[in-house]
Amino acid sequence: MQVVFWGTRGSIPVSGPKYVEFGGNTPCLQIKLASTTDTMIIDSGSGIRELGLQLVRTADLHSRSIHLFLTHAHWDHIQGFPFFVPAYVPTFKLDIYCTKDAKAILENQMRTPFFPVGLDAMFAKRGFHQLTSDAPVTIGEAQVRNIPLPHPQESTAFRIDEGGRSVVFATDTEHAPDHLNESLAKLAEGADILIYDAQYTSEEYRAGKQGWGHSTYMEAIKLARAAGVGRLVLYSHDPGHDDEMLKAIESAAQRELPATIAARDGMVLDV
Repeated sequence: MQVVFWGTRGSIPVSGPKYVEFGGNTPCLQIKLASTTDTMIIDSGSGIRELGLQLVRTADLHSRSIHLFLTHAHWDHIQGFPFFVPAYVPTFKLDIYCTKDAKAILENQMRTPFFPVGLDAMFAKRGFHQLTSDAPVTIGEAQVRNIPLPHPQESTAFRIDEGGRSVVFATDTEHAPDHLNESLAKLAEGADILIYDAQYTSEEYRAGKQGWGHSTYMEAIKLARAAGVGRLVLYSHDPGHDDEMLKAIESAAQRELPATIAARDGMVLDV
């Protein structure tokens, strides 16, 4: 299994010389499974546009069956979907999974006056699947489980297990002030990689970000230690955090937990 980061920024895309190293695309994660050439994607932020172009260029090298999991419907997690080229190609198959009504969400995003064409302009074979936490999804030999996360209108965490290896994706989420999220710690227990929402510093969080639905790198470290994960990846970078600030956050986190890295657009991790 391999994890490819196509978008790692929270809230809104950013660009410019201050964002070269970590990138500016909003959330999109590709999971390359070992047991199938189907493509698994989590979230369709602006990063999904470039991923879609690559999937079209390399169409003969994979099954053209795409499994897109959406954590929730906030704009930064779905804004790239209308620009996902495989969705317009009849030879592709696109299955979309969400705990919410993904069809209605994506249709609304593409309706007049917000977008020039509607969802019916996408000619890929489409299927929509409403997730429940007690019904895992199987792709090849991989199993995908989910739990709800505390976030305005609720988000979803996913755990992917395949061949004895595991990845947990937990964004967007807000920590409790006095205890760990035990259900998330249980989901992440023993995972090889935990990708966690670290949008704010502790100082930013205390200065007025409580209730905004995001967490900090210190809370990420607490959760990673409690769950005994192999590697922690800090994710959902604030648009106000440029390369210099993110390198400082990464260094501070590594002093607490050496097996920590801040996600970068284009980063590839073998699991």
